[in-house]
Amino acid sequence: MRLYGLELKRVLKSRRSIILLLIALFMSVVMAWLPVMYEDINQYDKDGHKVSELNGLKAIAYKKSLRSANNGEVTPKKLKSALSIYQSAVSQYGEESIDSGDFPVDLYMKKVFPVESLLGKLPEAFSDPKTGQATSLMNLSPDKLDSFYEQTSQHLKSIMEMEQKEHPTAQKQTLHKYSAVKTPFQLYTGYSRDAFDYIVLYIFILVILCTTAVTPTFSNEYQTGSDSILRCTKNGTSRLAMVKILAALTVFSTAFIFCISLHLIISNLAFGPECMKTSMQMLFSVISLPAINLGQLQIILAAGGLLSLLATISFTLFLSAKCKDSVSVILIAVFMCLLPIFTYSSGAGWLSFILPSAGIGMQNSLLYQLTGFNFLYIGKLSIWSPYVIITATLIEIPLFLFLAIHTYCKHQVA
Repeated sequence: MRLYGLELKRVLKSRRSIILLLIALFMSVVMAWLPVMYEDINQYDKDGHKVSELNGLKAIAYKKSLRSANNGEVTPKKLKSALSIYQSAVSQYGEESIDSGDFPVDLYMKKVFPVESLLGKLPEAFSDPKTGQATSLMNLSPDKLDSFYEQTSQHLKSIMEMEQKEHPTAQKQTLHKYSAVKTPFQLYTGYSRDAFDYIVLYIFILVILCTTAVTPTFSNEYQTGSDSILRCTKNGTSRLAMVKILAALTVFSTAFIFCISLHLIISNLAFGPECMKTSMQMLFSVISLPAINLGQLQIILAAGGLLSLLATISFTLFLSAKCKDSVSVILIAVFMCLLPIFTYSSGAGWLSFILPSAGIGMQNSLLYQLTGFNFLYIGKLSIWSPYVIITATLIEIPLFLFLAIHTYCKHQVA
């Protein structure tokens, strides 16, 4: 225990660790606040004249005041009422006028803007089953909304028949999983979809920073020659390796948990904690498979990010025990953090999801795998990509930790 305490102090007193951890802490605040800063809306008087331009927290509060009447359950009755209001307001001018700027501003702010977030998923749910093209809200009959939730299941079935035509097991799994999604959906307007992109990006940055900080664990002592002295001590064998590894995992996993928690707290307080009750389907695709709300999605992303961090650090510790200089370890470790992004873009399949850092990045990240329909195949077996990512990290963490200890002990014999 005393050796573990000394190793913790050594890691925490390292100039590299201090600098990188301070950067991580600073970025947690910056990355949480950026999507808040980008929120803006113009405020108009009753005659449609611009009064002021609101930004940040004021813009969020104003948007929520206009849309809060629709908070709660997304019932067919509420959808029908909102669609009728929308069609009545837009019919005279046409939907094109909204994008072109010809639509009256005062009418837009009073009638259209308050119901846009509520109606946002209707074009997708009632899209053409053969082409997947979204339906115009003006061409949608309010009477059809009585079967809105049945239509979402039918839309998912159509999408899977197009995308997974040759994999009936994937189609069956998807429909079974979607049947667990709770209806009616919940909607509490205010939270920005961009904020989730910043969560994903921050997790990626945090993993790179922690990985960089852990690289000298073994290799730095190889370079300085101090490792030769440590090996001659009573505990300078596998016990020393385990202590070093445990200290590194403790420091950087704790730093990750603290920083991502701070990031989420700032973000949620800015947009409103009540927004976390919103169903995932109302912010992302209406046919997203997880039966969770936004708050639960944040927890899953944070937990998945922590697993990816531990897998990446475990791999980096193995590299550090293998390589004789820290520069080589840093280069290889950072490259491995970036590799899933490139392999996913090139359509590499399994490789994109089994690497230690597979759950981090952007389009390849756990968030977009949870909202998508990427399946990996073994014969007739179809496996949803998020399951592959999580399973791979759970296998790689103990595997690379064992290899790190084994490699260090082998280096000792040499």
